Amino acid sequence: MCKQAVSFPGEGAGGSGPQAAGGLCPFSPPVLVMILKGYPRISETFISNEILLLESLGFTVRIVSMRRPRENFTHASVARIRAEVVYLPERILPHLPVLVYENIRAFLAAPRNYLRAASRMAVHFRQTWRLATVKHLLQAGYLVRRALRPGETAHLHAHFAHSPTSVALYAGIISGFPYSFTGHAKDVWTQEPARLAEKIGQAAFVVTCTETNRGYLSRLSPNGTPIFAVYHGIDLRLFRPAGRRPEPAPPYRFLSVARLTAKKGLDTVLDALALLQARGVDFFL
Repeated sequence: MCKQAVSFPGEGAGGSGPQAAGGLCPFSPPVLVMILKGYPRISETFISNEILLLESLGFTVRIVSMRRPRENFTHASVARIRAEVVYLPERILPHLPVLVYENIRAFLAAPRNYLRAASRMAVHFRQTWRLATVKHLLQAGYLVRRALRPGETAHLHAHFAHSPTSVALYAGIISGFPYSFTGHAKDVWTQEPARLAEKIGQAAFVVTCTETNRGYLSRLSPNGTPIFAVYHGIDLRLFRPAGRRPEPAPPYRFLSVARLTAKKGLDTVLDALALLQARGVDFFL
């Protein structure tokens, strides 16, 4: 059976995208398996927009969601995503038969890899004594059997450094495919540093959305894993008014859309508006 090896950004000799390695079989681009906490989610347009952009660049994306949607509506952009979606069982007991069945299949297909993943999970479980740790291994085995196709090359990428990356780490060990992850906010700063460092050390590369995050993750990295800061962007075309664009004039109108929590920085917005008010700028919020 033909085997392919793939080099990703930071792994090989300076390539900018996936590359064939070492004169193996003819190269075909890997399927990008995106492991998400939930999909679709109305609060995660930055992820759905990223998937749309990757598809427009020619990537084949397959979405693996750890839970089904909890909202009864989605953004219009989600309808344009072509990726297949595979949902993992959310809880152990209601889905125990299928989880055990697929994990036995995963073990029989790659016994050494599966035992390595199970051994790693046992270490993690002794550190936390959380049943979720066992669930992440079972979900990983399910993922390998249900979301990966025989004969294809894949790269696993998790969004958020907590549970999705735990599943990606185990699935990567079982399947032999590389994984990477994107760290965002509380998943970076509230996670136990040693556990996060382990995930960084096993990853092909890491992406995060601020330079502050990148610096922190780089300091945790035990082996120089490449870590990239990729800022979130907004497609300004979505906010262009139809017809003639009105000229700004006082009183200026400011609109801020965010959850009323400290981490969203609304206090900074209010401080900035206070400076404008002190300068005599006429506005309303």
